[in-house]
Amino acid sequence: MQEAADPPTTADLISATANMAAIFARTAPGLVARETLHQRGRRGFIRLLQQNENGKSKNATIKLPQDFRTHDVVSEYALGQIGASRVIHEIRSVLTIDGRVISGAEEARHALAIGIQSSDDELKHRLLENFERNRLEGAVTDFGQLILLFGADTQSHYEFTRGAERTLDGEPMLTLQYKQNSGSTGLTVFHERTVKVRLTEGEIWLRARDLLPVRITMLTQESLGENMTVRDQATVDYTPTPFGLAPAHILHSQLLNDDLLVENDLQYSGYQRLTPGVAP
Repeated sequence: MQEAADPPTTADLISATANMAAIFARTAPGLVARETLHQRGRRGFIRLLQQNENGKSKNATIKLPQDFRTHDVVSEYALGQIGASRVIHEIRSVLTIDGRVISGAEEARHALAIGIQSSDDELKHRLLENFERNRLEGAVTDFGQLILLFGADTQSHYEFTRGAERTLDGEPMLTLQYKQNSGSTGLTVFHERTVKVRLTEGEIWLRARDLLPVRITMLTQESLGENMTVRDQATVDYTPTPFGLAPAHILHSQLLNDDLLVENDLQYSGYQRLTPGVAP
């Protein structure tokens, strides 16, 4: 009688995540898809009603807009390498906003192709900031490549513990809880041409049958003063494609203290490879 295999250890889950992060780093650049965003966000900007004498927000009080605005945005979406270090980021070219045509599909795909292949980082940053330039609510955040945070060379910046067993779409899942305690990588937030990186914590869900990471949850926050904290929370679901693992669904919300500022629900379909990649 064949003995049952030993259940995977925490180290096995960490190793499986690192292996998939390495594969994703090779296969993701040049992947393109159709992205559909449904966004619900507070109308306009947060108003600071009182500031301290130095003009800082430490003791500021705020008034949030009461009205919410919704947008439906369809874009051509790609994962591309940016900067001298060739860091993978999301870039996009908007097709329609609330049914209004911004660019044709052929034009948008051409813009992505040029952006991915160009050595001009300014062009890539313009594509990176496409949502913000089209005046959607909230900052642009970079979630599709979240799995890259857990490569073998960055795992020392995280504390991992075994999480609860879960199910996703009827599949048993094993989970890792993680908390970042150091390092220069994390959630990258783009807003008004500035870049911030925040430390993260959350869970990694791996399919029990093959240890494939298929979901990553994330929480990160930034204090704006004694009484204000901006919190971003997200769930990124990954799916196998003929070209490697890729994001399928991202749900992101940003809150000020306990008040919702913006919620982004993003769906991805029709993955293709725009530029040659390395097979897993």
